[in-house]
Amino acid sequence: MLQFISGYIVKQRGDKCKLIMRRRQDLLRKVISVFFIFLTLSACGGKTDQNKINIAVIGKAKTSYWDYVRLGAEAAGRDLGVKVRFFVPPTSAEDPAWQVRKIEELATESVDGIAFAASDPKSIAASILKAMKSEIPCIALDTDVSKSRHAYIGTGNYDAGQQSGEKMVELLGGKGKVAILTDPSAIESLQRTQGFRDVLAEHASVEVAAMIEKGGSAIQEADVDSLLNLHPDLSGIFCTSDTGGIATARAVQKANKAGKVNVICIGESSDVVKYVWDNVIQVAVSRRPYKMGYLSVLVLHNMARTGINNALMILPKSKMIDPGVVLITPSNVAQYIEDLKKLGIKVQF
Repeated sequence: MLQFISGYIVKQRGDKCKLIMRRRQDLLRKVISVFFIFLTLSACGGKTDQNKINIAVIGKAKTSYWDYVRLGAEAAGRDLGVKVRFFVPPTSAEDPAWQVRKIEELATESVDGIAFAASDPKSIAASILKAMKSEIPCIALDTDVSKSRHAYIGTGNYDAGQQSGEKMVELLGGKGKVAILTDPSAIESLQRTQGFRDVLAEHASVEVAAMIEKGGSAIQEADVDSLLNLHPDLSGIFCTSDTGGIATARAVQKANKAGKVNVICIGESSDVVKYVWDNVIQVAVSRRPYKMGYLSVLVLHNMARTGINNALMILPKSKMIDPGVVLITPSNVAQYIEDLKKLGIKVQF
């Protein structure tokens, strides 16, 4: 697992950003190493080995992304001897009210830690604070809820947008017109968009010619059809989600512009990986959901064993762990799929 985590090197913006990425990766390795060393020490008031630690992980929906998170969490459970239960809403759609009910239900059980991915951070906050007052370790996963968690594990979305911007500039050879497909209702998408735009602002010959802003999964293939018709000279499209990436890939392929319009999207679903394989999407930015799930159980396990405050002392001051991203391209997609297979993840297309 750790080999997979560090197996891809992501190009950063200049020497300073390369140094930042190296420091982040070194810090993450140190955090993981210290966690495992810490687990060999006394419980320091936490739960003892004789009692099975019970951890709950709450995802957002029934998608491949959350299935990857589940697999990572379950792998950590096997490695650490922890009971891990994974929950998502029973329907395919996100359901904030269901998440609130599930957290309140878990708080009444003998759960030793909760990792949660909030579909609506505002609605879930009160339930998490109540659980925290009951001394239940709570970690925000994928989406931060800054005042209602002990720690956060998730992608640095602004950085992911910056890396996407640098890659776009590289693919365009430093000049051309691009479009952005984003979700203005999601803070993650806004952060990715801002990171992307900030990079492009440093390159006068790369112009943001158009934007499509729609919430949730509202971006459709027809939207991209219209975009391509209105801007026949587009050289690139950046999508802040795999939904937008898939819609864009279909439209680009239908218009016979695959390889002519460079597509970069945030996402790692099987459909996205297939379009990378076919060189319709040139870069897919994976948020490492398997690693996210693994780390959430590792941190919660340590909190249960050593006590919340002792475990927090090991984390960065921000109490945030960024798993980083993987840039999947046509040149490394075959190796990426092989590495996923080693983790028990099958990419089918």
